[in-house]
Amino acid sequence: MAARVKKTIDEAVEIKQDEAVIYFKANRPLTTQEHKNLHEKIEIEMEKSGLKIILVPFLVDVGDTNE
Repeated sequence: MAARVKKTIDEAVEIKQDEAVIYFKANRPLTTQEHKNLHEKIEIEMEKSGLKIILVPFLVDVGDTNE
């Protein structure tokens, strides 16, 4: 697997990347409008990249299951 690179989308930070899935978690609790705006940005990125992007809830930690 390639070197891990942290990416951000204003309100969220990448926390994990599998072969075809990128998981993002909000940096802080989002308002309904902020969540809607972030969701729209993620939809655009998914279309451009062909990857599946998952926005996980703020309180969830995603870890590697292989460890």
